[in-house]
This record gives sequence, C-alpha cells and structure tokens, in this order.
Amino acid sequence: MPIPPYDQERISKLTDPSAFRYCSGEELRRFLAPGPDSRVADFGSGAGLFTTELAPVADTVFAVDVRRDLHTVYREHGIPANVTPVTADFANLPFPDNHLDGGVSIRTYHHGFESALDEIARVVRPGGRLVIVDWSATGAGERDGRDEEEYLNLATVQLHLLEAGFHIVEAQERRETFVVIGALR
Repeated sequence: MPIPPYDQERISKLTDPSAFRYCSGEELRRFLAPGPDSRVADFGSGAGLFTTELAPVADTVFAVDVRRDLHTVYREHGIPANVTPVTADFANLPFPDNHLDGGVSIRTYHHGFESALDEIARVVRPGGRLVIVDWSATGAGERDGRDEEEYLNLATVQLHLLEAGFHIVEAQERRETFVVIGALR
C-alpha cells in the first residue's frame, strides 16, 4: 500500500529552521563526531533539514527515509553534493555490514524505530555512533498537540540501544526532547 503524501503544512514543519531548538546543527555534529572520510546516515531524514548539517563534516551522507516524496522536497530545497537520498525501510537497509561510521535519528524514533535497531547495528561499524533525539515523556516543554505515544522515556530508549549492542556514551533530558548517544560495541 503506497504511503500517502504529506500535506504542505506538514512539509513546512519539516523544513522549518526553528527545529534546531531541539538540537542545533553544531550539537548534532559534536554528538556524532564524524571524521572527514566518514560515511554517515540520517535515519528518517525527512526533507533533509538535519541531513544538510552533517554534509560539511562527512565524506558521504545518506538521507534515509521511507518517503520518496520527502526526498523530492529535499531536492527542491537543494541537496549538498555529498548527500545521497535513499528510500528504504529501516528494517531492511540497502547497505553492507559495517558500511557506516555512524548515524542520527532526529525526532523519528517514536515512529517504531526500535524495531530497526538490530538492522542499524548491522550496517554501523563497531565503535560507530548512533545519535537519537526525540520527544521526552518527562520533559517540561509544551506537548504541542502530539499524540501521547510520541513521547518516550529516555531510560527505555537507552535500554533498547543496549539490547541492540550499543553502549551509552551520553544521555541527557532536555526541555522538550532527550538526546542519547550510543556507540556500537
């Protein structure tokens, strides 16, 4: 069954720079810490807002999303030369084992991302980082009309990472979100 396209209002939210209040580009680059020759992925890249922030510090960035229409939006806004859009289900990634030096998931873990962690662990090399930023169930920020199941417990996400073979490098609660950084053992 095809995925219905996003409406213009939802696309506008995905490209709105105010989203950097949840995690700035500078923070994201520091958390992931890619080297200049690294291959990294933005899992759930959407329209590429955060993907573009990784492009200056990595050799290759894969913008991975299940939605082809969002890759079209990204192209319309201009994709950096070292970014490759990849339309794929996170549970069946088109990369060989240990292909990536790291990855990020910004406000996408709540979409059932937990089921993809074993697959992500397969494609990330040992020592590679996975940075997850998502809505915090215990954050003091406004709920902003989201469904209750979109809010996650940081400790639960940390447990998921541990079960998938990552160790926790850093974890922090924020006003509306949490950040957890795992490195593959």
